[in-house]
Amino acid sequence: MATTSFLFHAFGLRNYRLVSTTYNQGKTFFHIALKDSKRRCAACHSRKIAKAGTFTRMLREIPVGRRKTYLVLHGHRQQCHVCKKLCQEPIEMADPLKRYTRCFARYIVELAQHMALLHIAVFVGISWDLVKQIFTRNLEKRLKRRKLSSVRYLAIDEFSVKKGHRYMTIVMDLETGAVLHACLGKDAKSLLPFLWKLKRAQAPLQAFAVDMARAYYKAIKTVFPQVDIVHDPYHVVCLLNRAIDQVRKQLYKTLTQKGRAIVRGIRFLLLTGLEKLKPSQLDRLTLIMEANQPLYQAYLLKEDLRRFWDFSHAQQAASFLADWLEQAVNTGLKPLIRFALTLIDHLDGLLCYFNHRISTGPLEGLNNKIKTLKRQAYGFRDMDFFILRLRFIHESTYAVTG
Repeated sequence: MATTSFLFHAFGLRNYRLVSTTYNQGKTFFHIALKDSKRRCAACHSRKIAKAGTFTRMLREIPVGRRKTYLVLHGHRQQCHVCKKLCQEPIEMADPLKRYTRCFARYIVELAQHMALLHIAVFVGISWDLVKQIFTRNLEKRLKRRKLSSVRYLAIDEFSVKKGHRYMTIVMDLETGAVLHACLGKDAKSLLPFLWKLKRAQAPLQAFAVDMARAYYKAIKTVFPQVDIVHDPYHVVCLLNRAIDQVRKQLYKTLTQKGRAIVRGIRFLLLTGLEKLKPSQLDRLTLIMEANQPLYQAYLLKEDLRRFWDFSHAQQAASFLADWLEQAVNTGLKPLIRFALTLIDHLDGLLCYFNHRISTGPLEGLNNKIKTLKRQAYGFRDMDFFILRLRFIHESTYAVTG
């Protein structure tokens, strides 16, 4: 048998007493009323009031077991003897014009950290639109409380939203893991509004971790000309892998039938780190060395460049990189020469790594969570809601049942 104490411990209800409990069509209804000792005027908070009519309000509450649960509030209109106003008593457990309690809303939000919204709607027995509405209101409230005044290190990157080269720019706080900005596009226009917002917040920025795209570089230097820009290992090695693949394609056209048989199907071998190669792959790498010296040389240069980020000081790294760039140019391979010229253009960003030791690695890892979010939702029709979800995706955990 439910009691007033049960209402407090189960639903957090204060100042209310249990009038009765009824059951109908598999649902539980707790009839409650405000305690007389807690009555106050809604306008002036005076205790000198008189009851002047009644009203009933039914609110959805968190389920008890598998049964849908409702609170049926039997309230009163109140005539105040002090301010002379006729008011309806406040409903403390729910927001205005809502048919569910704040406790129920918190329950939905907690479920959303672990389940897709559709699954929550089916599990609780409400519409998907109501789940989305509750979750959206919660995220918007929390987003307003998020401050930018303590941000020091940021990572910026883009990821594909839809087919057809639709991209979105993502900005992550590397110290908290929170997504601070998300906007369609991968140009300066998608980033500048957020950067100016950071400027107004007087954030103590130390450095940005970005790839070598000119658009982001230009936007950052426009707003924060004194802040360091760091080019991390992932994007540099990724760009070098692309150059090596171009070398492979160009050399393949010049080989004989026997040489092509050796080189054919080695793309992923060339893109794999030397320490990860299996014995059979190492044997094939030896055949490449014998059959195609330029391609093998390009592979060795790629592996050698990975040592750049292991140095302790920028001066040592700069000396190493100068030697490496000379070797890359001396190969005479056009893709490697173009890559070497790119590194020369971004030399400051490469050496800034030794001052801050940050990268876009955490942001790259977040892409897997974003893909999981998109798959579980079977896509997003509301892009604003999708962006709002991204702002808190670092808090989400998704369990696979089965």
